[in-house]
Amino acid sequence: MSFSSGLNPNVVKTRLDDVFYQEFNGEQLPQLATAQDPNVFQQETTDRQAEIQEVFKGSGYWEERAEEQDVSSGNARINNLITFTVTNFAKSEDIPKNMFDDNLHSAVNKMIGDFGRTARVTRDKNAFATYRNSFTTALTADGSTLFSDSHTNLNGDTVDNKLTAVLTTTSLEDAIVKLGEQLAQDGTISGHMPATLLVPMKLFKEAVELTDSQLTPDSANNAVNWISSKYGIMVKTSPFLGATAGGSDTAWFLLAKNHSISRWVRQAVETTLVDWKIQRNNNYIYKGEFREVVGAISYEGSVGSTGVGA
Repeated sequence: MSFSSGLNPNVVKTRLDDVFYQEFNGEQLPQLATAQDPNVFQQETTDRQAEIQEVFKGSGYWEERAEEQDVSSGNARINNLITFTVTNFAKSEDIPKNMFDDNLHSAVNKMIGDFGRTARVTRDKNAFATYRNSFTTALTADGSTLFSDSHTNLNGDTVDNKLTAVLTTTSLEDAIVKLGEQLAQDGTISGHMPATLLVPMKLFKEAVELTDSQLTPDSANNAVNWISSKYGIMVKTSPFLGATAGGSDTAWFLLAKNHSISRWVRQAVETTLVDWKIQRNNNYIYKGEFREVVGAISYEGSVGSTGVGA
């Protein structure tokens, strides 16, 4: 059966959705990070317009106890509220009825395919703003930027999760040590292990060589690459981290599995079709919308470097 505007509007919408979601959910390379990547963003859902989070302080180290001595009590608490307001993203595309009547499906497919692509890149561009602004305007619950040398935890300690060094074996080692020795909110050593190295596309080659080389990277020394053999760090990249997207071509980020950079989805992408029969100009209106927010609750589980070498 031929496809034309004389069919039920639901059939028209189904055809448009097939094209839209094929591009929106387009297959990605495993090293290309997106807003849906659980290694880069903790994936959450929300049922409200604003997500209010707080920082949790544990009860500290366990203490030695003599026989019949009272068991010491901890002082776990919650403080430092931070609010993340959900953003609504939407767009519409007018499709003339005559384009269907004249069987111009190739033109319609290109239009809707691009509509799906721009929805996907809008989602990713918005998500990675937290990393792009992590040294300037993206704040955590303690009021400091995500990567800062002056975080204050709930125990009153000053915590530094910021570097300035370019990405090298030495600076990556410094970041691994800083991550492992990072103090939690209760002042205990967290012992975070590195899981993901997130870099802009211009640093991807260097990041892969540092983490995947079997021998010491960028040298003639016949020595084991301790980074790849012992840590197995995953390298991720995104075009929305670099200078072209308003970020930096030198900044890089080391993340533990339990970091606190999170993405809350209020409404996944939805599409709808307004029938031409109720439009004055006889156009279909194909509309899409999604609602979500990304933010960092705390410094914990993350280290970032500006990569400027100062």
